[in-house]
Amino acid sequence: MPDYLDNLMPETTPLLKQLRAYAKKHDVPIITREGERFLNQLLVLKDAKNVLEIGAAIGYSAISMALNTKCHVTTIERDQAMVKQAKINISDANLDTHITVIEADALTLDVSELPMFDVLFIDAAKAQYIKFFEKYAPFVKPGGLIITDNLLFHGLIDQEVESRNLRQLLRKLDTFNQYILTRDDYITEIYRIGDGMSVSIKRK
Repeated sequence: MPDYLDNLMPETTPLLKQLRAYAKKHDVPIITREGERFLNQLLVLKDAKNVLEIGAAIGYSAISMALNTKCHVTTIERDQAMVKQAKINISDANLDTHITVIEADALTLDVSELPMFDVLFIDAAKAQYIKFFEKYAPFVKPGGLIITDNLLFHGLIDQEVESRNLRQLLRKLDTFNQYILTRDDYITEIYRIGDGMSVSIKRK
C-alpha cells in the first residue's frame, strides 16, 4: 500500500525528489515518504510555528517541514559531513532563514538558551531515544507534540534476529516504546506508518 500511495502522490518539489535519490545512493537514512506526509499533516493540524528536530542527516526532513508547513525548524546534527551537506541543501532550497542547523551532539549540547517549541521530532540514534526524550521534552509547550520515527525498525521489533547488536538495538527500541506509552504526562499512540511513528501529546 505505501508503494501505491508513493506512486500516486508526487514529491512536493524537484529538490526533495533529488535529495531522496541522493539519500538512496549514499545509504543515508531519511524518513519514508509515508512518514513524511504524516509528519507534515500533524504540523499543519498543530499549526506549528517552531519545530525542534534531533537528527538532521542531509536536511531532508527539515526542508520538507519548512517547505510544506512554513514553520521554522531548528535541527541538531553531530556528523560534520552531514551538517555540511544539509547546509548546502538548505541553501539550495532557499530556506536559510527558515532552518537553523546546530552542529553538536544532542546529548551533550548546552540547552540553556533553547526556546520553547510546538513540536519535537526525534529521528537520530535510536539507542538514545529515551535520553533524547527526557532532555528535550521540557522544551515542548503544553499541548505540543513529540513525534518519534523508526520505532518498528523495518518490522523487526518483535522478531528473532541473529545479530547480537541488532537484538540489543531492538530491545532498546522496545524499552522506549513501553516508556512513552506508560508516561501519564503524555497521550501517546504508536502508528504503523512509515517505519513506525509515535505521537505524544504533552498534557496541559
